Amino acid sequence: MHVRCCAHILNLCVQDGLDELRTLLEPIRNVIRWIRAARSAKRIFKQKCEEYGLRKKVIALDTPTRWNSTYKLLHDAIAYRDVLTDMYNESRATDGQFITNDHWSLAKIVHDVLETFDNATHIFSYVYEPNIHMVILECIKIICTIK
Repeated sequence: MHVRCCAHILNLCVQDGLDELRTLLEPIRNVIRWIRAARSAKRIFKQKCEEYGLRKKVIALDTPTRWNSTYKLLHDAIAYRDVLTDMYNESRATDGQFITNDHWSLAKIVHDVLETFDNATHIFSYVYEPNIHMVILECIKIICTIK
């Protein structure tokens, strides 16, 4: 019963799933990439955060090799949904590409599924107590989340 191997298998499964969703989440990634790269965007982000009564936060970009970075990106992006939507839609008004409620609905669903996987990964990766009964319970939670 190699419990830690379960974490690796879970990682591979999540990576494959995210590959299918990358293009659908791209507008959210693009606005965060823009905020991180351009001074003017950082200034606008700060102003929008003040407008919405939010504290300015640096939202980390995700990396393709670490799926939990996508989970963290979505977690932060959802909290700043209104700010990011305004910024993206105002900047892209000329080319007609917008972040819509559909993008955010998908982001929320992906976030919730990734949260289940993130919790399972932590349980699978316990250093001193990874037990098969804990792994089975987390696998059941994953199945229920996916259904």
